[in-house]
Amino acid sequence: MADDYTHSYSALGAEPPPPPPRPPFFHRSWMVFAQPGELFKALALNPAWFPIAVLVALITAAIMWILPAELFLEAAIDRIPPDQAEDAAAQMAQMPDIVFKGFAMGGAALVTFLFPVILSVVTYVIFVFIRGDNSTYRQHICVVAHTGVITAVGTALNAFVQLRSGDLTRTLSVGTFFPFLPDGYFAEFLLALDLFYLWAAVVAGIGLAAAAPGRKTGSTAGVLIGMVVVSALIRAAF
Repeated sequence: MADDYTHSYSALGAEPPPPPPRPPFFHRSWMVFAQPGELFKALALNPAWFPIAVLVALITAAIMWILPAELFLEAAIDRIPPDQAEDAAAQMAQMPDIVFKGFAMGGAALVTFLFPVILSVVTYVIFVFIRGDNSTYRQHICVVAHTGVITAVGTALNAFVQLRSGDLTRTLSVGTFFPFLPDGYFAEFLLALDLFYLWAAVVAGIGLAAAAPGRKTGSTAGVLIGMVVVSALIRAAF
């Protein structure tokens, strides 16, 4: 859509006028939840991603600071082979709490910031190279970065769940509604289906469809939901 906007003027030998103004920055954060269609139609002609990606990364880092260091220590020990866990736990116990929180904050901020950059490459390949959409990488990263506001809210709510349960792996997921299921692969799969990632996939489908004229929201969101499901299937296996 942005290319059509520019090319229509280039074909006439005229300089295109400045793109239309974007919705105000913090207003966009609200529109992601309440008016995603209007938001992404406006951003399709004038996409932006960096400021919102930084905001989401900072929010995520702040949430990591709220969580107690003991949870990060337990999570780190759980990843260590059992025969090395006791010695590693003794060494980690001597480290200041701020070290664990610092690593958690820095790692969360970095991963959260890079996530839309990497995921947008995947969506661009799927929808532009394979499906043939007429949209740009900048439009894709704009959409994915803005849906990060949804996952940031999910991270905040999940933090309360983790504080109450004392388990960093606990999240609000499809599996939350099926606590009666026996332990096993299917239960782990449902627990890996994060509700906020599913929500973000639907909103991203709205945004990517708005950036590609003629494409329907349902089919676009369906592909993105499928990506979330495949990711959950893989996570449940490990």
